[in-house]
Amino acid sequence: MKTLLNEKYEFIALSQKIFGRQEDFSDWGPVLGMSGQVAMDHAPHSTLTIEQREGSYLRKLAPNIDTITDTTKVLVFQITLDRKLVATYSERARELIIAQIKADDRYKRINVAQAVRRSKGTMFHGELIRDFELKAYTILVAAHLADPLGVSTHRVVSHNGPDTATSGGFKMGLGPRASFASDVAMRKLSPRTVFDFLLAKPKEIAEEPKSQFMKGLSYISQSFRSSQNPLVAFMWSLASIEAMLSTTSDKANSGALELRLRALLDENHDQIVGKFRELYKYRNALLHGNVSLPFSFDSRNLFGFNGVKHSNTAPYDIAAFTYALSLKILQRFVELGRYDVTYDVSVSKG
Repeated sequence: MKTLLNEKYEFIALSQKIFGRQEDFSDWGPVLGMSGQVAMDHAPHSTLTIEQREGSYLRKLAPNIDTITDTTKVLVFQITLDRKLVATYSERARELIIAQIKADDRYKRINVAQAVRRSKGTMFHGELIRDFELKAYTILVAAHLADPLGVSTHRVVSHNGPDTATSGGFKMGLGPRASFASDVAMRKLSPRTVFDFLLAKPKEIAEEPKSQFMKGLSYISQSFRSSQNPLVAFMWSLASIEAMLSTTSDKANSGALELRLRALLDENHDQIVGKFRELYKYRNALLHGNVSLPFSFDSRNLFGFNGVKHSNTAPYDIAAFTYALSLKILQRFVELGRYDVTYDVSVSKG
């Protein structure tokens, strides 16, 4: 493993170009302030460095980066492989391979030493990259949740080697529909506070989310990879809201959800609850096959029909508002310092 020393693994976030706007779509400043402060889970001596960089070179490494992605200023997360980090993950890889062999009767006759030798490199890279990128993703999500209008992403790039890079969509933001942030009275929180709040539940990030907050965050995160279709983003956002307004002991109806939403909000109660009521009716119609939708063979044909009951000609607006509301509720959990909230369904509307 000596050849790995001083290798650098990079995870790069890119924002979207907003044509007609002079200011940057993403302000990486709050994230840059966390450089050197976040350590790898299994190697607390190794911390992530975070820097802003000019990124036009990425288009050669990952040709699938689209033209609406901004490469003039990109956010780079980096980890450098030193002796301690290599030793830590080499041992971790060995332990995981042995554990897998012992857990499966089919492998009992396998030469353990030989299996470790053959698989160690693959397991080493897989575990290291997984842990590194999970930390980077968590920082990005925390920064976006803290300041949804200040930190947004459009794509991410994994760069592990001089000529190796892979890029994928990671759409996290309101885009040009930023006005919905004020409609739901969204706040600006500390990215470090939100990150620490997330990291207080490490198993719920890496494994199964169980609390209302983490379930809500896990649902909304599904839209980051599939938000090209606004109806998909809408459904994941609404599922996130329901997860945070429901408890494990009940199946709340729309009336109970409205009461709980009103109790949880701190501003604009009537306006938000009224809009939520409309969205929930649309959700029911959509799920039960009562919405008139055009065929959607590509992203150019996503709009409904004017004058047709339940059809929606502005799916991007409903998706953006629902997404903003889910972020607002997530922020309220952070502000309250609670992962679970006990609701009283008899809360008065007064």
